[in-house]
Amino acid sequence: MFPAISFVSLVLAALPAAAAVPQFEKDILPLLEAKCTKCHAGSEAQGGLDVRTRAGLLKGGKSGAGFMAGEPDRSLVYFQTRSGKMPPGGPKLADAELELLRRWIEVGAPALQPDAAPSQSHISDKDREHWAFQPPRRPAVPAVKARTRVTNTIDAFVLAALEKKGLAMNPEAPKAALLRRLAFDLTGMPPSTELLARFLADTRPDAYERAVDELLSSPRYGERWARQWLDIAGYADSEGVLDADVVRPNAWRYRDYVIRAFNNDKPYDQFVREQLAGDELSEYWKHDGLPRDVVDKLEATGFLRTAVDATRDDFLPKDFAEYQWRTLFDTEQIVASSLMGLTMQCSRCHDHKYEPITQRDYYGLQAVLASAIRPTGPVLPTYKRIVVDATKAEQERAAENNKPLEAVAKALRDLQAARRQQYRARHAKKDQASEDELKVEFPEYADKAAATAKELTEVTGKLVTLPTIRMLNDIDVTPPPTYVLRRGDPLSPGEIVEPAVPEVLSRAPLQYAAPAVAKDAKSTGRRRAFAEWLTQPDHPLTARVMVNRVWAGHFGVGIVASADNFGKSGTAPTHPELLDWLAVDFVKNGWSLKKLHKTIVMSSAYRQSAESRADGLSADAENKLLWRMSPRRLEAESVRDAILTVAGRMDERMFGEPVKVITKPSGEVVPEKELDEPGRRTVYQLVRRSQPQSLLNAFDAPVMEINCARRVTTTSATQALALMNGEFVTAQAEHFAQRVMKSSGDDTARIREAVRTAFSRDPRPAELDRLLTFVRSQEGRYSDLPEAERRVRVYRDLCQALLGANEFIYLD
Repeated sequence: MFPAISFVSLVLAALPAAAAVPQFEKDILPLLEAKCTKCHAGSEAQGGLDVRTRAGLLKGGKSGAGFMAGEPDRSLVYFQTRSGKMPPGGPKLADAELELLRRWIEVGAPALQPDAAPSQSHISDKDREHWAFQPPRRPAVPAVKARTRVTNTIDAFVLAALEKKGLAMNPEAPKAALLRRLAFDLTGMPPSTELLARFLADTRPDAYERAVDELLSSPRYGERWARQWLDIAGYADSEGVLDADVVRPNAWRYRDYVIRAFNNDKPYDQFVREQLAGDELSEYWKHDGLPRDVVDKLEATGFLRTAVDATRDDFLPKDFAEYQWRTLFDTEQIVASSLMGLTMQCSRCHDHKYEPITQRDYYGLQAVLASAIRPTGPVLPTYKRIVVDATKAEQERAAENNKPLEAVAKALRDLQAARRQQYRARHAKKDQASEDELKVEFPEYADKAAATAKELTEVTGKLVTLPTIRMLNDIDVTPPPTYVLRRGDPLSPGEIVEPAVPEVLSRAPLQYAAPAVAKDAKSTGRRRAFAEWLTQPDHPLTARVMVNRVWAGHFGVGIVASADNFGKSGTAPTHPELLDWLAVDFVKNGWSLKKLHKTIVMSSAYRQSAESRADGLSADAENKLLWRMSPRRLEAESVRDAILTVAGRMDERMFGEPVKVITKPSGEVVPEKELDEPGRRTVYQLVRRSQPQSLLNAFDAPVMEINCARRVTTTSATQALALMNGEFVTAQAEHFAQRVMKSSGDDTARIREAVRTAFSRDPRPAELDRLLTFVRSQEGRYSDLPEAERRVRVYRDLCQALLGANEFIYLD
């Protein structure tokens, strides 16, 4: 008798050269997942038969082995499916599927890879000793010599490090510069002239603290810090991947949730839990209507819907499996980098080369999400069809009135299915034909698709619409198994893993366990358990990572410069004790972000001037020890928002659908009607992956591919040209000029008003003289114009010069 491997080799050798040899991973596993794993998977598989792996199928259950290599007629899995006994109560295997299963067994049941033994952990006690994998502990506050500069505990840690190098802090910044810095840092906008005047005139000891409290209570604070969070969440208003880059109709609800959360000072631990598991926390399925607090939690799960996603409601999973895998991979990367500061993505194909993170860790975390994001299951809906604030009668009426849309779409889907069947017959193609292939092969289908698109547009205009939510929820409570993918290839599944967190972080009392699922459950509870694990007060990473991000928002760089990498390969913290003190204090204060901001901006370290000093440059050229405040350029959104604000053209309406963008003949991408109407804040502009707005792009706004942990700051000619020649800046300069000209007084008074509005300070005497000379020079240049027009041109040029100055786009 031949050994099994010899038998398989003989059978394979006898096959015609052109015959495709079925493989377990590519051909059989998808079939079994679709038809059999509902009953035959996991520790409670019916009959003890687990069909998720070749080894499990061979081992079999109570009735014996699942197959006998080379003998399909004696193989249980083939016999039961061919007879129609299995699967019970569900769709039977089609003839083509049965033939595929028969041929696979007949040729020896081959697999691309041998059945893998479970990988062994190599996480050591030394790995766990890394500072970021240890719970933060409140350190002792150091004693310092310069006690008069200690406004709060932050200063003691900063001064202790400086004094070791023989350095000291800079003096406090001038009041006007300090208020401008504070306003941009907390609200992303310049201080109003009224606030500036009040602050400069306020001689009370707590004048600065009063200004801090006023800015923290402003609605503009939530807009500014929501934009920071949306970067790390990977937020965009379009799906990405394909050329169409379809706009997401309801993504903005997540953006609005984030703004409200920051303005309401929602505790950060609650903020995290709602984004990871708001559907499970709200138990929305128990409500007939949806109360506001339930809607809030559902909108929060938009965090798990920010990744690129090319799937469509009306297409089959097979059409977009490749893209759904990318959606799952990117979602896991967003979660790991934003909330834990870990480079988990580096262990997708193999164990991490530089961190104690295994490939098994990667797929264990993926299993936490697998009940909601299924690359081989149903596509993620464009939006969850749960309506907000609508009565049952309104819902029924909307459904009735929307039937024409359903009829038009159904007609196209029927034609599409028929043409796909024809395409497969003509080309002997097993996979589904793509949309483009169908249009090339069947011109009448292309015409029908175009006509249907036009008809849908007409019908859509007559629809009764109800508010809907783009959310994430579990597809079912018995998800298919999650495999370790060999080399990260979905076609090469290896061992099965259960939902888990990185082993280096899993120890008492920080252990994670996926809950048991009740028979009548509506959700697996996996994400809720993960969210609760992540927000434990002693978690090594959660508070540290967020505290570090807030610090970076005020100082330009975090205590850990690599904001998305707290691992051994990341940057070491410049002030490790300070980071731990802030993290512990953050949790102690109820995870309040506003209290954290206030603690930071009240410190002497934050309030010091940006003046340079020879001793500081010599000992610490990069200012890592914070002997001064480093000058920083405004972020792209703040550049645009500041221009609109000083021009008096800011539309401060909050929330709602994003402002559309258009592409001008010049190729510039700009907000719709930006020259004709006051502009809304940039956080409310459409973020389309394939069409980044030109002004924002010039000033380094990220093009969202996955997410952005830290923006880069560049200096380029396009920035200067945008401020000198751009239509938007020129138009706003004219509005700024008209605002200045409405003020009373002579040219000197108007120049003072213009400088005060743009720079939040009065002009220095030499500056005032130069600007007066400039105004008189421009008067001569436009001497042939009528006086009213001449004055507008003169002051437009003056205001545009101010908008283009470095001082306008930099903070000292």
